[in-house]
Amino acid sequence: MLAALLTFPAAQAAEPSGPSQVGETQNEMAYFLSSSIPEKELALLIKGAEARDIPVYFRGLVGDSMEQTARYMMHLVTTYHVKGVQVDPVRFEKYGVKQVPALVRKCGSQSDILYGNLSFNDALRIMDTQGDCAKAAAVRP
Repeated sequence: MLAALLTFPAAQAAEPSGPSQVGETQNEMAYFLSSSIPEKELALLIKGAEARDIPVYFRGLVGDSMEQTARYMMHLVTTYHVKGVQVDPVRFEKYGVKQVPALVRKCGSQSDILYGNLSFNDALRIMDTQGDCAKAAAVRP
C-alpha cells in the first residue's frame, strides 16, 4: 500500500527523513495531531514533539486541499516557528489512532498508545513504566 506522505518543514516542502512506511521501522515514536485542535494549542503540541525529535502526523489534508494545507502549515511555521507535520493516513490506520492527540511508541511488533493532552514527560514516564514496550524490554535478558 502506498502512503500519502507530505512534509512541510521550515517553510519548504521536502522529502521526509527516515522511512516512510510503518513496516520499515522496528522502533519509532510518533505523535498524531489534527488541524481541528485550536491553533495555539496545536503549535505548543508540535513544538513539544519537535523538542524530542518525535515526528508529527496529520491523517489528511486540511480541507482536503493541498493548497489549503500548504497555506495552513506556512501560517504555523511563520507564526509559531514550528518545523511542520507529515500527512500519513497509513500510520493512523496502522496504529488504530481514532482520536488526537495520540502518542505512539513502537517497539518491534508491539506498540503503546496514549491519548490526550499529557505532558511529554508524563506520557513517556507512563510508557516507560506501564507500557507493553517497557514490559517486553524487562523480560529480555
